[in-house]
Amino acid sequence: MASISLTQITDLHLGDHSEFRLGGVPTLASFEAVLRAVEEQGRGADRLLLTGDLASDCQPHAYQQLNRILRHQQKQAIWLPGNHDDPALMREHLVDYPPTPYVELGCWGILTLDSSVPDQPGGHIAEVQLQQVQRSLKALEDKFILVAMHHSPVPVGCAWLDRQQIDNQQQLYQLLQSQSNIKAVVTGHVHQQFEGYWGNLPIYCTPSSCVQFKQQSFDFALSEQPPAYRWFNLHDDGSLETDVTFVENFTPRPDPNSASY
Repeated sequence: MASISLTQITDLHLGDHSEFRLGGVPTLASFEAVLRAVEEQGRGADRLLLTGDLASDCQPHAYQQLNRILRHQQKQAIWLPGNHDDPALMREHLVDYPPTPYVELGCWGILTLDSSVPDQPGGHIAEVQLQQVQRSLKALEDKFILVAMHHSPVPVGCAWLDRQQIDNQQQLYQLLQSQSNIKAVVTGHVHQQFEGYWGNLPIYCTPSSCVQFKQQSFDFALSEQPPAYRWFNLHDDGSLETDVTFVENFTPRPDPNSASY
């Protein structure tokens, strides 16, 4: 069966210099370790889906650095912003990777959304985005669709993170659930692996390429899990395969005493 290979990498949190650390983990080194692991898995030619928080705090240098790495490794990449990003700066500095509301890959379409709100950790889909979703769904009506955004629209079992869901998720769900060709919704933000359903839509949340949040935690807490990424095989019949791969040979581990990120 023919398929399209896609690798999701999320929550890179690159900083304003190469030694920047988040929760004790050097984020550039962890991102590079993830790229090596993707290559070693035989998925080096995959198109990358970068689902937000590419910078730790909207630093232009982070986006410039990311653009250089992707260009040097001859990667094809799709990106969308997270709550630690600035979409305008991303467009300015990810010069070789212009943004697009959707990408067509064979019989699949990847629909990208901006769920970020300036200076807020939680998610929201603005009216202009909802209108763009309608246009994108129309353009992709003959494709199977994977919807990508930063924030989760469903609870993942962490009380503090679940307060940061998309606050108007029902409006978005009403647009999506009526379309029989939507096969998956994928997100970042929660820094942990989660699979479930948003109504009748399969949803996949993916761990970060740097630090992970402890699952089932009431307050902020870091996990000892290493960097990770998610891979997809998108088949021509509309089915898909996916799993998360953790980078076990990456030695820096998070500082469990970190009080925030």
